[in-house]
Amino acid sequence: MSVFVNNRGFTLVELMIVIAIVGILAAVALPQYNAYRQRAKASKLLDIARACAMERAAQCQTAEGMSPPAANTLSNCISNAFSLPSGGPIAITDAASCNIDVSTKATVGTTTYTSRCQGPWNGNITCNLTP
Repeated sequence: MSVFVNNRGFTLVELMIVIAIVGILAAVALPQYNAYRQRAKASKLLDIARACAMERAAQCQTAEGMSPPAANTLSNCISNAFSLPSGGPIAITDAASCNIDVSTKATVGTTTYTSRCQGPWNGNITCNLTP
């Protein structure tokens, strides 16, 4: 009479190997995820500067480039209604002219990003993001 025992399951070594593989994957994935989050917040900074520049261009277009309202009338931009990632300032330095110059600055993690949109109200407005 032979007793046949059917053992099913994983050995301790197999489980340790799986845990080691999961640990290695997590060690690689977490820094990449954090870098992705930083880039997303920096991208938001560029979008905010672009929105303020377009709002200012709309004011200049309404005034047809002649005596537009003061730049501080851009309520969304001046009051930081766009909520920059770290509450940084939005600077609009075109004074009473319509040469648009909007810059935003914010620190995300340990990196400070600056976004700037410049150009004439009736031409190409270029926007750049620099870390």
